[in-house]
Amino acid sequence: MDIGWKVVSAGVGVLSGIVANKIVDVVWKGISGREIPDSEDPNAPLVDAVIFAVVSAGVAAAVSQLTQRQAAKWYGKGEVIDSQARARA
Repeated sequence: MDIGWKVVSAGVGVLSGIVANKIVDVVWKGISGREIPDSEDPNAPLVDAVIFAVVSAGVAAAVSQLTQRQAAKWYGKGEVIDSQARARA
């Protein structure tokens, strides 16, 4: 068990979530010109809420993958990722 990697991975996960939220916030406001839909507002348009959920999930997944891969390369886990990819192929 590599405690150092667990700490780095958790930190990167938290930071990637913050970055993804900021990206989605800026993009949503830039494209729609409106605030992010409030999930607790029953009068918020359902279409906006669904589109926002899909976009935010996609951005969060992409940012998470990119940051975890970069952290793994930085930490020296690249060999593990490469060997796992070869094992699946």
